Amino acid sequence: MKALNLQPDPQQPESRSDRSSHRPAGGIPGSGIASSFRTMPFWAQLGKDVRFQLAQSFRVLKHPFEVFWEIRYRPEGSMIAAFLLLMAAYAVLLLSKLVTSYLFNPSGVEGVSPLTLLGQYGLPWLTWVFANYLIGSIMKGQGRWTEVFVGSAYALMPFILITLPLSVLSNALTLNEKVVYDFFNWVTVGWTLILFFVMAKEIHNYDIGEAATNVVLSVLFMFAVWILLFIVAGLTFQLYDFVLQIAREVSYRG
Repeated sequence: MKALNLQPDPQQPESRSDRSSHRPAGGIPGSGIASSFRTMPFWAQLGKDVRFQLAQSFRVLKHPFEVFWEIRYRPEGSMIAAFLLLMAAYAVLLLSKLVTSYLFNPSGVEGVSPLTLLGQYGLPWLTWVFANYLIGSIMKGQGRWTEVFVGSAYALMPFILITLPLSVLSNALTLNEKVVYDFFNWVTVGWTLILFFVMAKEIHNYDIGEAATNVVLSVLFMFAVWILLFIVAGLTFQLYDFVLQIAREVSYRG
């Protein structure tokens, strides 16, 4: 296995400078495109790199600190892999709503709307990425926007792996066993939130206290953004209604 041939990040902490990333030879997309063309077809190399990056996403379950550190200092993730994980998360979310037992999903299949689910879960996730990057920039965090994006996608791995099997299992549970279903739901949510916290710590190179402050301020900023959006949407609707009423009045008098 060939050793890495990457330029070290000038901000890389010395305490973790000796870690190896186990990347297969050939580099990652964007770091050696010219060499990729010389060694093998570009798309074959791209597929090889993306497969490796997706395999890295499984490591986040066991070694989250190392994986997020590698995303920051040894680009072990890519936007392609992040988008694939986001698509997988959306597919898992949609399928879980469809296969969950009616005992645990009273709204049933009729209440499942793909666009509504995309808005309910996709927009908050994007808001988190935007808020965490901005707060990190203000608090002298070292993470770039793409690294926050990729890291936040990797943090969804517990949700991707646990949610659908749990939904299938719900069909074998009775209402008296709802505590089992709720327990694993809370484990999934808690595990995912912990990974988001570790992501913020490693991507921005914070200590525990700074990471906690960053996460709290990011969540508060998310609420502020959504409140502002609701206010703007309400004012826009009122303005539209006002203009429509005037147009009707003019049309009636004319």
